[in-house]
Amino acid sequence: MTPGELAAEAALRARRVVSRTLSRLVDDPQASYISDEELARSLDGHSLAEVSARLREGRGTCLTPGLADLAATSTAIRELFPGSIEESGGEADAVLAHQIRIFGSACDLGRSIDWHRDPRSGLSWPLKHYSRMPLMLGHGADVRVLWELNRLQHLTTLGRAYALTSDERYTEEFLLQVASWYEANPPRFGPNWINAMEAAIRAVNVIAAFQMFRNSPNLTDEAIELYLKMLISHGKFILANLEFTHRLASNHFLSDLIGLFAIGMTIPEIKPSRNWVSFSAERLLIEMDRQVLADGVDYEGAVAYHRFVLEIFTLFFSINRDAGVEIPKPSWERLEAMFDYVRHYLKPDGAAPRVGDSDDGRLLQFRLRSADDHSYLMPIAAVLMNNNKFKLSQVIDEETVWWFGAAGREVFDSLAVNEQPAASRAFPDAQIFIQRREHFYSVIDCGDHGALGRGSHAHSDALSIEVFAHGRTLLRDPGTFVYTGSQRWRNRFRSTAYHNTVRVDGEEISQITPGALFILGSNVRPRVSLWESDGERDVLDAEHDGYARLSQPVIHRRVVTFAKRDGHWTIRDIFSGQGRHRFEFFFNLDAGLKARIERAGVIAHDGTTALAILPLSGHAFEVKIATRWVSPAYGTRIRSSAIMYRLDAEVPFENIMQLIPYRLADDKLARRISLTSDF
Repeated sequence: MTPGELAAEAALRARRVVSRTLSRLVDDPQASYISDEELARSLDGHSLAEVSARLREGRGTCLTPGLADLAATSTAIRELFPGSIEESGGEADAVLAHQIRIFGSACDLGRSIDWHRDPRSGLSWPLKHYSRMPLMLGHGADVRVLWELNRLQHLTTLGRAYALTSDERYTEEFLLQVASWYEANPPRFGPNWINAMEAAIRAVNVIAAFQMFRNSPNLTDEAIELYLKMLISHGKFILANLEFTHRLASNHFLSDLIGLFAIGMTIPEIKPSRNWVSFSAERLLIEMDRQVLADGVDYEGAVAYHRFVLEIFTLFFSINRDAGVEIPKPSWERLEAMFDYVRHYLKPDGAAPRVGDSDDGRLLQFRLRSADDHSYLMPIAAVLMNNNKFKLSQVIDEETVWWFGAAGREVFDSLAVNEQPAASRAFPDAQIFIQRREHFYSVIDCGDHGALGRGSHAHSDALSIEVFAHGRTLLRDPGTFVYTGSQRWRNRFRSTAYHNTVRVDGEEISQITPGALFILGSNVRPRVSLWESDGERDVLDAEHDGYARLSQPVIHRRVVTFAKRDGHWTIRDIFSGQGRHRFEFFFNLDAGLKARIERAGVIAHDGTTALAILPLSGHAFEVKIATRWVSPAYGTRIRSSAIMYRLDAEVPFENIMQLIPYRLADDKLARRISLTSDF
């Protein structure tokens, strides 16, 4: 940071300390609610009846164009996706029973929802002032699980069902839960006010759900009064607790801004709305230039957070376009590049890799889907950008219709399907490299710690590779599993041993400090020497100096060659430096693959598809099949396994491994791999 930035940062932190101290001294839980008088002043001369009538009629700005003409949107969805009527009803009925899905699995919350209780650990957070709230309780409690519930995204599940069925049970439950939440969570008190990001995401989802219920006869003026008070309290809290520093801004600050923007645009009668909108709109564009690299990749370096940030900017651009507000062309080009990154990182089955952290966070979801399903972003991009590059299928996704309505469907139908599959692609600013042809795919992470080296969502994974072929993932990044719920498991899932790279002398590539759950040691930024891609092969040549800190330094260079016609990878690892070291080569398998050690190497298979991992350099390795875990969704882990090749050697040292995916039905290839040691 420059001296000026350091001074500004110090002043900013001092102001926050003073502000929170004063708030703590004067705040009282019951007095923190928005009073009737304060609501009247906030409406700035507009009557509650006037505002209520406008909201019920859907006049003004809606969160998405699809919610603006709700009748046409619902009709289109019933026509296009008739199964969604029953599906949405079943999901909404589960919410009625307080069986609410959190990170992909249903949690029974009982007859009365305790909004301060982690539904998985059963532990509850106290009702303290937000400035004194503990982030960690220990004993397996995870505040991220609690926050997922309190983002209230399940209210859009109720709203979807109501829009498709007009079943008033869903409206009644929506109103009961909003009232219950507001009563249990006085502004600025309790775990759900710890940071502005959570308030912002919650506000966006309450707005979306409300707009889906706006035609209900049960939506009285009293219910709308509560809705307005809730949004005002959220907007005021967000503005007073913006998660910005001169040192580092992240998806948290973007969330704060989109929350302010959404409240201000949809409730313009609120007195501070104009300021909220102008403030957030200006800074969202500034942050897009700051946080999105020139190649379109979110600078935190984690694929899941790229998806989350992309949803934020998609909502911002969509609302502005619908409101007739122009956004500069370079910003539209940056948004298109963000979508293009998704198009390339999607595996042939439409799933996303899990490079870096993933807490499965979504800004807005109109339909439940698996955590790694990012495919819905492509039809959204096709409509928003009016570009058939992103139309990968003739079939539109239901979420696209909720976003853009019947008019969006017309745009989608007018576009030709992109018959050209995504090709191999380098993202040089992020240093992410994707090798692919037809059903063969790999992604190699040569990025740094993210956020210009200061990031909090990186793993100790330099030069790690993920491999997909013949319809399934074979080598994979493990995911995240937990954040604050367990330091041991948090660090295990981001360790070098859980990634498909090389560990030297038992050390992490990026140092992991006990207690620092979102910090790694000195930034490790690999250097890329070569990227070549043509019709025959892709070659990546990169190295990192993470082991240069050893008493006898080592530099790890990796050359990954993808032979496109034959469909296999060759990994050449070259080590330079000083001394004798222990080298461990890790190949972490996806769940469901069973491994066995053969004379030629290791074969991992699921009964249909196999991966041969073959050492070609003739070294006398110790080969071990180790227990591993993979995390398909936050808070969930599934047992898997890893292959470890280990040996001690003097540097300079070089080793070559070959990865050959194949179908077990290919008897000729299977026999050749199993019986030949020099394949």
